[in-house]
Amino acid sequence: MSEASYTRRWATFAMFFNVVAWGMSWVNVRAVLPEVGAGQLGALRYLIASSVMLPIWLYRGRPMPARGDWPKVASLGLFGFCLYNLGINYGERTVNAGTGSMLISCIPVLVILLGVLTGRERVGLLAWLGIGISMTGVVLTAAGSEAGLTLNFGSFLILGAAFCAAVQTLISKALTQRYAAVDVTTWAIWVGTLGLLPFSEDLIGTAGRLSGMGWIHLVFLGMVPAALCYTIWSWVLVKLPITTVMSAVYAIPVFSVLFGWMILGERPSAMTLVGGVVTLTGVAWVQSLARKQKV
Repeated sequence: MSEASYTRRWATFAMFFNVVAWGMSWVNVRAVLPEVGAGQLGALRYLIASSVMLPIWLYRGRPMPARGDWPKVASLGLFGFCLYNLGINYGERTVNAGTGSMLISCIPVLVILLGVLTGRERVGLLAWLGIGISMTGVVLTAAGSEAGLTLNFGSFLILGAAFCAAVQTLISKALTQRYAAVDVTTWAIWVGTLGLLPFSEDLIGTAGRLSGMGWIHLVFLGMVPAALCYTIWSWVLVKLPITTVMSAVYAIPVFSVLFGWMILGERPSAMTLVGGVVTLTGVAWVQSLARKQKV
């Protein structure tokens, strides 16, 4: 096996690890939101993530980014960690999980469209077909949720969060061409955390009132889906084509439904299960195209 094939295989494994972990994170957010406010959740989660990244960055003895790259780093933190989390956390207060997962699944389409419009990516017709199949599956999954589909102001907040995540993906891919993924993620998380602090209040009091299980959910959200997964994702974006990576994102709601069933007792409907199968079919389609093209 060549070194390129070996790296691609590990990147594919890392990509699907992130998909599973981010699917779990939706369950963690739903579980801890009754104990904390939307702004407090974002600030506490990323204070934990920042605390995890700081000793790693100091141990590695890494410098700060070049002065000319600070606007990109600031934009990455603003869009990817501050505005994205505010949109998700505030949006989920009035939008059910099914609708939320459907709207946030617009991220792959937005990323690919922005990539095509900026001339950074080229997407074939067959890949678009696979993406369309996955999106259809996500709609079926959302429609099959207990509360069905809801469209309100919270829906626009989550759709805005999806756009922020798309911008974040493209900026991250550009920065990781010149810096290590762990450094880019560290800087962006620090900036994003600073942006989240003004939207929180009484963090010390809130932390003191959190239950033991609430802390477990919060620490997991800060350490795994935030610190670890975003570092991995920055590396994966460099190693795999963006179409391949973004198609895998559609599987996140499938794992969210699965973990919600296992942990929160949210039993999925027949339509939700059908939607999950359709979603995974579309993901598998795009992944198989990538293997055939040996990209």
